[in-house]
Amino acid sequence: MLASTSSALEWLAVGGLLTLAGALIRFRGWMFLLAGYDESVSVPDDVIRDVAGNTVLRVGIAVSAVGVVASVTNLPSYLGLAVGVLVVLDVVRMVYRVNTSPPTGS
Repeated sequence: MLASTSSALEWLAVGGLLTLAGALIRFRGWMFLLAGYDESVSVPDDVIRDVAGNTVLRVGIAVSAVGVVASVTNLPSYLGLAVGVLVVLDVVRMVYRVNTSPPTGS
């Protein structure tokens, strides 16, 4: 039975918003959703769109999955920290992939 605890609703709401933002970045090219994005960088837009969109999608789906689990059972207290560490690692991976992509010709 699904329990609508405030914790589960928070995880589901944030996961849903992140998934939506990731899909808009990845599939619709809404690059303005990325804070600090500058069109004058030497990395192609499609690379940034793919890498950043996929990262936000992954994080959104993972957070939504935690919300589903939270609605079924009680989560351990350390799970929030564990998800935070995984998000930071995913963002570091994204930054690395963007910085190591081949630049566009000038």
